[in-house]
Amino acid sequence: MNIVGTLEDLISINSVTGDEESILNFIEDFLIKNNFNGEVVRNDGGIIAVPVDSSKKVALVGHVDTVPVSDTQINTTDNDDLIVGRGTVDMKGGVAVILHALINEGKDIVGVFYTAEEGPYDKNGLGILMPILLSYSELEIAIIMEPTNNQIELGCLGALNAILQINGTAAHSARPWVGKNPIYDISKVTEVVLENEILDLDIEGLNYKQVLSITKLSAGIANNVIPGNLSMNINFRYSPEMDSNQAKETIVNLFSEYGEITFTSTSDGAMPNVKNVHISDFISKTKLEAKPKQAWTDIARFYEAQIASLNFGPGDPLLAHTSDERISKKQLVESYELLIRYLKDI
Repeated sequence: MNIVGTLEDLISINSVTGDEESILNFIEDFLIKNNFNGEVVRNDGGIIAVPVDSSKKVALVGHVDTVPVSDTQINTTDNDDLIVGRGTVDMKGGVAVILHALINEGKDIVGVFYTAEEGPYDKNGLGILMPILLSYSELEIAIIMEPTNNQIELGCLGALNAILQINGTAAHSARPWVGKNPIYDISKVTEVVLENEILDLDIEGLNYKQVLSITKLSAGIANNVIPGNLSMNINFRYSPEMDSNQAKETIVNLFSEYGEITFTSTSDGAMPNVKNVHISDFISKTKLEAKPKQAWTDIARFYEAQIASLNFGPGDPLLAHTSDERISKKQLVESYELLIRYLKDI
């Protein structure tokens, strides 16, 4: 049983969000073929695997879905150290690590394989599996196997999306003075965004960046019509010290004078919990440096449930979702060895 071969098998299976049945079947078959002894719970959210006599102290958590495969996806390489293809980084490398840990060092762990992480928050399979996980009163820490280049990344930012609609007055483009073109107000909004684009935050000794961005623009119905309105998506990656109400208030204070604001989604972040005994134990046993997570991950679900959690996994996060997504075989093996070092010494 070779972890590199397991990852190659995993990436050969299409598992774009909404089409995860085949990869869940593979995971169940893998456990059976490798004499997994324990309980396998499967439902619409994915799979939870609990080795027999496990203390259930540690949840190893990974999502099985990927973003769609690009037309320009690179699937071959001459580099013997690399495995290429959609999902190698995000996050089938981490899934392979969990599978091998379940077979070889299962005395303290619960394996979690969930669906639909790359889709909307309310469709995420972990939301379905969480009540089962939280029923394990022994659970002390969750390790989210998102790609971190085998570093420890703590906490995560909150994420908010809002539509700002700037209203104008439609008119014929031959007579623009009859109307009011909302496109010309974009500069006022972009000035506000640029003034607040990046805010450095020191939280428990870690440097997070609170980030504000415009990610979509839409206006106009025809080439010869002054648009009656314009809409833009405001994406706000906010401090884990904020809650969603505070994040919304920030957006209202910044943009309400320019148009109508409609909030479409918010997901609070998670504090790093640097001094938590379970997190500090993982840091000391792996001898890795702790860094901030500059994104939102499902670590926030465990933080909300008051379960210690951290991000740790193989793969360069900057390569996630790219056409040249790839992972080092050496790093994959190193990730597994670091995790086993921790699990053997709990």
